[in-house]
Amino acid sequence: MYQALYRKWRPKSFDDVVGQEPITTTLRNEIRQGRPAHAYLLMGSRGTGKTTCAKLIAKAVNCLSPVDGSPCGGSVLDVVEIDAASNNGVDDIRALREEAYFLPAAAKYRVYIIDETHMLSKDASNALLKIMEEPPAHVIFILATTEVQKMLPTILSRCQRFDFRRIGADTIAARLLYIAGEE
Repeated sequence: MYQALYRKWRPKSFDDVVGQEPITTTLRNEIRQGRPAHAYLLMGSRGTGKTTCAKLIAKAVNCLSPVDGSPCGGSVLDVVEIDAASNNGVDDIRALREEAYFLPAAAKYRVYIIDETHMLSKDASNALLKIMEEPPAHVIFILATTEVQKMLPTILSRCQRFDFRRIGADTIAARLLYIAGEE
C-alpha cells in the first residue's frame, strides 16, 4: 500500500530530526533524566519541525521502557492534539481544563498538544492560563506557534521556550538525497 513520503519519513525519534540539534539534545536530556517541563513552547516558522517535535515529546514522556530519552510509543489515548485555528473558543479550552484533571488512562502523563496556539481567542487564552498556573502533576502542555507575539505574556512565562530556526539549504539537500537514495 502506498504511503506518502512525508508520512513515511516523518521523524520517529529525536535522532531523525534534522537541523534542530540543540533543541532535540535538550529535550532528550530532560526526558532521560525524568524531568520534563510541565509546559513547552515550540515557536518558529512553518516547516521547521515544531509539530513533529511535539509528537516526539508526547511519545517520549510516556515511554514505558525509555532508552536514552528517545520516544518508544506510549498511549494514544493520553495524547490530545488540538488545532487552535479551528478550536479556538473559550468552551474548547474549558472542556480541556475539565478533562485535564482526570488521570491518564494508560500512561504517566496526559499530554496536550495545542498547535497554532496564537489563534486562541482572548477568553480561551485566559482559560488556558488558569490551568497552566497550577497544572495537575500528570499534565504536560506543548504549545506550538508561528506567531509568539500574539500570545499572552503570562502564558509564555509558564513555558520552557524553544525557538526553531529555519533549516539550511545544505541540510535539506542532504536529507533529500538520503531519502531519494533509500527510496
